[in-house]
Amino acid sequence: MTIVAAIPAFNEEIAIGSVIARARQHVDEVLVIDDGSTDNTCRVAEIMGATVLRHEKNAGKGMALRTAFEWAMTKQVDILVTLDGDGQHNPDEIPRIIEPILWKKADMVNGARFLKGHIIKVPNYRRLGQEILTHATNMTANVKLNDSQSGFRAFSKETFSAFKFNNNGMGVESEMIYDATAAGFNIIEVPITCRYDVEGSTFNPVKHGMNVLGSIINQFERKHPLLYFGVPGLVFVFIGLVLGFWTVYGYNAGNGFWVGKAMLAMTFVLVGSFGMFTGMILNSVALLVNDFKKIN
Repeated sequence: MTIVAAIPAFNEEIAIGSVIARARQHVDEVLVIDDGSTDNTCRVAEIMGATVLRHEKNAGKGMALRTAFEWAMTKQVDILVTLDGDGQHNPDEIPRIIEPILWKKADMVNGARFLKGHIIKVPNYRRLGQEILTHATNMTANVKLNDSQSGFRAFSKETFSAFKFNNNGMGVESEMIYDATAAGFNIIEVPITCRYDVEGSTFNPVKHGMNVLGSIINQFERKHPLLYFGVPGLVFVFIGLVLGFWTVYGYNAGNGFWVGKAMLAMTFVLVGSFGMFTGMILNSVALLVNDFKKIN
């Protein structure tokens, strides 16, 4: 059985050597996807004995993972482990990550920082952001995970072709969970540690979180168009009806005809109705597409 550790890396010359050295103790090969680094990431990775695939320009983590999975399929890899190259993840936990796949208990293993009973020190602002993104991912993918944004994962070869990698950025973590659940794969979480004292993060956490949340919302729109458009539309119609009845009541009470409220009521009803019909139409289209996929 061939086990490979894939490490997406962008300007990680400081930590990448240590990560590779420790990962090599637990896998058959280490693959580094140098995503357009401008430092010595590529050279350090090659010196440490890793196989390096290089992007000429920085394309994002999603593209780096796409490259890794495509390479794994051509090399007939049995288990692919993904982890970050900045030193936050502990490569010595790779055996724990791959164990459920080795025992045929899971198709995909998610390294989770927030499992019940597993204590890890995480900055409060990061924990809050992770909780929001995890709840949004769980609602979109109809799954119950404790840490949807973990980059420390393991995948059996049966899962490789299921991932679409439409998201080039950090939203790929949530997208992969959506793809895995849509394909019916069994996902198991195992506890992992994570360091937050490492330097050199290339992403602003607030901007990163907003980008990921936007990606999750887009996935929710595609999977649940009736909820995405229909529920807000229903709320708008309700508000419009309330304003309309309020206008009629005022007119009957002798307070005159409130033109402004009447126009606002009509606007809310029209916009809400449009949203509800849009949701129903898109939901019908989504059902037809799903039926077509099942037939083929």
